Amino acid sequence: MVAALLTGCATERVISPTISGSSRTGLIVSPAILGATHDGRASQEPKDAATILQTDLSRIYGASIQWTDYFAKTPVGRVSVRIRIVTLGATFGSRLVSSVAFANAVGSAQASATGPWGPFVGAVSSEQSVLAGSFSGDGWWNGAAWVDLEVQDNRGQKPIAFTVPLVAEHRESNMWGYASGDKAAQVAWDRVGVQLTRALDAIARTVRDQQP
Repeated sequence: MVAALLTGCATERVISPTISGSSRTGLIVSPAILGATHDGRASQEPKDAATILQTDLSRIYGASIQWTDYFAKTPVGRVSVRIRIVTLGATFGSRLVSSVAFANAVGSAQASATGPWGPFVGAVSSEQSVLAGSFSGDGWWNGAAWVDLEVQDNRGQKPIAFTVPLVAEHRESNMWGYASGDKAAQVAWDRVGVQLTRALDAIARTVRDQQP
């Protein structure tokens, strides 16, 4: 388990977004999916979070993902995935995730994902681990991880683009102080890490199965 880092505020904890998992040696996509990672947080601790995430995903997916600049355009005939870190860590006494923002993001993805991507968004959305909207977070360490997975499919006559949120929350009592905050953050991230690899697996299979 990765040790948490103190951000300078006694009520916040952050972690590194590492992902474990075996290499997908049997899942070959050619031409490769274009991929990119980006840290979209206002306070970027650790500062190399996007690089850490990309390194692990590169190890898992190998040549099936061709890493490019996050802001580069998706060429005609290709599929790209852009992975943006939105939230990563834990706070004491307040939640990091807005239930309303999450619901709106899911609704937008479902409306934009057409063709083979509709079932994909439905399956991914069903795996979220978000606490009830009425939960305030007072008196708890509230861990949260949110990653936006943007998919752009430029293979057809009409390009398809959508962004699906991968979100998890986990709460811990303050029984062990900072260790409780570390655990809340780690559990939330581990859940999103699993969601992310499952989503990328499904994207890779979808693209591979449609290739001539």
